[in-house]
Amino acid sequence: MTDQVTLTIDNREVSVPKGTLVVDAAAKLGIEIPVFCSHPKLDPVACCRMCLVEITGPRGTVLQTACSVPVADGMAVRTDSEQVRAIQEANLAFILLNHPLDCPICDKGGECPLQDQTMRYGPGISQLVEPKRHKNKNYHISDTIVLDQERCVVCWRCIRYLEEWEDKPQLALFERGGATIIDIQEGQPVTAKTSGNIIDICPVGALTNKVARFSYRPWEIDRTPSICTHCSIGCNLRMDTRTHKLRRIVGRENMQVNDQWICDKGRFAHGWVNHEERLTMPLVRKNGGLQPATWGDALNVVAERLQAIKQQHGADAIGGIGSAKVSNEANYLLQRFMRQLIGTNNIDHRNGGDVAALPTGLPALAGLMKPQYGPDPKHDVIVLVGVDPSEELPILDVHLKRAVRRGKAQLVIVHPRKVELTRYKGPFLQVNPGTEITLLNGLLRVIGEDKGDSQSEAYQLVAGVKDEQVEQVCGVEVSEVRRAAQLLAAAQNPLILYGPMVAQGDVGIQLRNALVNLALYLGHPSNLAYVGLEANSQGARDMGVLPDRLPGHATLDDPGANARLEQLWSCSLPVHPGKSYKQMLDSAGGELRALFIMGANPATERPAWAANLEQLEFLVVQDLFLTETGRLADVVLPAVSWAESDGTFTNLERRVQRAPKALSDPHSKAAADWLILDHLAGLFDAHWQYDSVQSVTGDIAQAAPIYAGISWASLGDHGLQWDAAAIAGEAVYRKAEQPELPKGDNTLALVTGTVLYDGGDLFKLTKQMGDMAFGASVWLNPVDAGQLGVEEGAPVKVHNSYGALSLTARTDAAVKRGTAWIPESLPGAPVGALLNGSAVERVQVEKA
Repeated sequence: MTDQVTLTIDNREVSVPKGTLVVDAAAKLGIEIPVFCSHPKLDPVACCRMCLVEITGPRGTVLQTACSVPVADGMAVRTDSEQVRAIQEANLAFILLNHPLDCPICDKGGECPLQDQTMRYGPGISQLVEPKRHKNKNYHISDTIVLDQERCVVCWRCIRYLEEWEDKPQLALFERGGATIIDIQEGQPVTAKTSGNIIDICPVGALTNKVARFSYRPWEIDRTPSICTHCSIGCNLRMDTRTHKLRRIVGRENMQVNDQWICDKGRFAHGWVNHEERLTMPLVRKNGGLQPATWGDALNVVAERLQAIKQQHGADAIGGIGSAKVSNEANYLLQRFMRQLIGTNNIDHRNGGDVAALPTGLPALAGLMKPQYGPDPKHDVIVLVGVDPSEELPILDVHLKRAVRRGKAQLVIVHPRKVELTRYKGPFLQVNPGTEITLLNGLLRVIGEDKGDSQSEAYQLVAGVKDEQVEQVCGVEVSEVRRAAQLLAAAQNPLILYGPMVAQGDVGIQLRNALVNLALYLGHPSNLAYVGLEANSQGARDMGVLPDRLPGHATLDDPGANARLEQLWSCSLPVHPGKSYKQMLDSAGGELRALFIMGANPATERPAWAANLEQLEFLVVQDLFLTETGRLADVVLPAVSWAESDGTFTNLERRVQRAPKALSDPHSKAAADWLILDHLAGLFDAHWQYDSVQSVTGDIAQAAPIYAGISWASLGDHGLQWDAAAIAGEAVYRKAEQPELPKGDNTLALVTGTVLYDGGDLFKLTKQMGDMAFGASVWLNPVDAGQLGVEEGAPVKVHNSYGALSLTARTDAAVKRGTAWIPESLPGAPVGALLNGSAVERVQVEKA
């Protein structure tokens, strides 16, 4: 049987794959069939009836919906008959009966399918003589989405997106006939973290963006294809700008990354781009305070002070901190500046050298995506260790839901908190924090026993980890471990992901060993991936913003890399490993005399670090705002954002993508990060000769072989992946030993991690999202809260030997008994004060 079907549409022959819908077959011929309810990313429902066409088959000619009928061999379709045109006109007349005349003020005006179809297919006049029906207008169904029920054409697209992709049926149909409306359940607003996508797919102006509402007209905006920089997925989006302001952000299709969806943080949280608190000129400390200065004066101070400290105390008395929030070009030039001109490997970024990461990233996001029509996802079992995609990577979360519900993939979740994805009933190993190594060793042992493989090297490494130890140490039922083992043993192409929450310090190193052992034993070592959480977590590593790695992940003693870089940079490279992010901040004001910090705010992470930064002889901060770290600086250099400068970012699957400049502020003297570093290098008698960010991108391709062949032009609008095989060494088994964990009577194990609406610097400046942010709280299991005598909403003190936080107590059964959950980046709650760089610590919780 052939997979191709041949039919005629308007007397034109076309061959298409079996299963193709008539509406899509017509599109192949360039024939437009009008639709409202149909959408290529949603299941067909054929409810709007706009796509009725005449189809001739064995039973004669009948009117059928082109959006729901698959093609058949020999089928004859007419889209332009007199009857079809009459029905199209009648349908539009019916839709327009009660539709308000809002076009002059509607955000959709100018890009509205209802406007377009009325012009092409609709009646010239309305036959309505009665008053129009009135429904809710300016109806807020969430903090960020406004519904106008009068404009709604009841196409169900919004309902279907939330059901089919988010698996959250938070909108529904109410009433009947002409009174039918879309609405939320009473008192239950839309909370899905990608809910803003229903605005993009709405065919009329019924759903509008509360942040962007009434701030643009579609025909007056400039549209720039770009990417999101809120997390490491690198979702493709479009920035719409006018008069030097970012007016709105919409999703952009890239089937290798985000399909066409973006999360609500990426869509709505952009108020910071044009915020009045942005730095607009350099600041230099004089007479005890930061004073405005010219660029020449500020850069001269930086050059003179760094050179003086280097001469007096040596190059290793200076450190540089980069950022996974800024571009590859900026990070590359910062590490080049530190290595070539300062002469030190003291260069790192947050969650860089202190984390036991793997360099190769996720194999491919496309391996998790279930197409509308096509093969199942490539990965049949997905293991998440210390990763919560629902909060940390919402579009990955959508892909995983789709893979489970449509592709029949299975999830195995290892996490101390009952995260949202556990509702899919796969094995949930709710492990005690820090005991993941014992759990993974026990899991590997069970798989080996089930295979009768007791003589293998892998089994011998874990043979001593018995069921009783897993239950007692990890707090996980052996039956769940065996469920997970059975799935993994039968998996054809398993994928294992782990994140920074479990990869810190000594525990992280041993955890990585345990994960490598498991992936290697399953026969898929390349399917183990560390998932950084920030926009350029992968790129910062690729650029060499690490104390023990050069660009392209080369070791410091790699002779080929040293020779290549020394020739390219015309210098001799430092050979000894530098200090990590934590080590630099711990030694700031002591062994470390000066710091150059770009795009990071460590003063908010730990009070001790803020105190250390105050003791430095010289501190330079390069950032968008006068942050807490900036207020301690001797020189503050104002940078521009990703929206105001060209740059590239590398996402969690090693895809290098462009982020072109979309706007500028004519009243600001802020400059691009890479340009600031280029000018500063000139004061060190270096002649880098970069005339654009594109020339820096070209330099990266020479410095890092994994980026060879990558240029600004070659990246196009959808980016390119570098080949993981270029640096993937041969995986080997290593002993993974469970480190000794902190103990303490009347204490709880501290669980951290990130949340999407964290109230951080860039989130809180979008005022419409203020009520969505997490407060400064600690979440406890209700049983633990009861034993502590702590009630919901009560003020508590959370403390250990490293520090103390004053928080509000919240109870949640998803939190494992014996643990306390405090997310990162909550306002006024630096959880790092309790961790001291470790993955695991214990705390006491007391009533305030």
